[in-house]
Amino acid sequence: MACGTATTSEAQLPESTTQDVWVLVVHGAGDGPERWATSMVEQLTPRLVRAERVVLVAYDWKDAARDRLAAPGAGQREGEAIASALATRGVTHLHVIAHSAGAHVAYGLEQGLARWERPPTLHLTLLDPFLGLGLDFEWGRTRFARRADFAESWLNRGDGVPGTEALVDAAHTFDVTNAASRPAGLTGSQPHWWPIDAFLALEPGGSLALETSGEFVPERLRERFPPGAVTLVP
Repeated sequence: MACGTATTSEAQLPESTTQDVWVLVVHGAGDGPERWATSMVEQLTPRLVRAERVVLVAYDWKDAARDRLAAPGAGQREGEAIASALATRGVTHLHVIAHSAGAHVAYGLEQGLARWERPPTLHLTLLDPFLGLGLDFEWGRTRFARRADFAESWLNRGDGVPGTEALVDAAHTFDVTNAASRPAGLTGSQPHWWPIDAFLALEPGGSLALETSGEFVPERLRERFPPGAVTLVP
């Protein structure tokens, strides 16, 4: 398969007529679901409210994500393909949890869903998102999450990964750089992965999501956690 070709697998997106709340957990470039996304799905499962409504998918796009330079563009095509595949699934609410370059998959999904006559409500959780495209390392800052009903970004600063330091304008940022629960001794790019654990471990974390809280009222969430603002997680 050529790098950059959308690899959406029907097996990853099961047919469903009764499960209308979908959660897609999306890895980043040079990564795969086995590293953390599958584990996150396993950890989220016991937290589900009305689990009979929920589909959880650790989405695998590692073939298209193998080339780190091409991954942003490939991810956007992947997201567009996912949106097309979901059109027949009866989705009323979609929560995308994406790490690093996986944010570009979320962006492609945003664009694809915008063409639906009745798009689902969309919740984006961006974990240390990689904003770069080409030579512009802040490309996603003004573009990501603009079509989301509510978006949150979990940010770690100073991890040495270019393209992950800027805020996403349309998302509320939880800065976990100096959180007391951050493990000591993280080196190299390891801190880039810390927001994944922080999202699961810290409040509000997953408690903001429909699948774990039982409600999703975007207006209240945006009032409590305004887009463009930052919460420093102690």
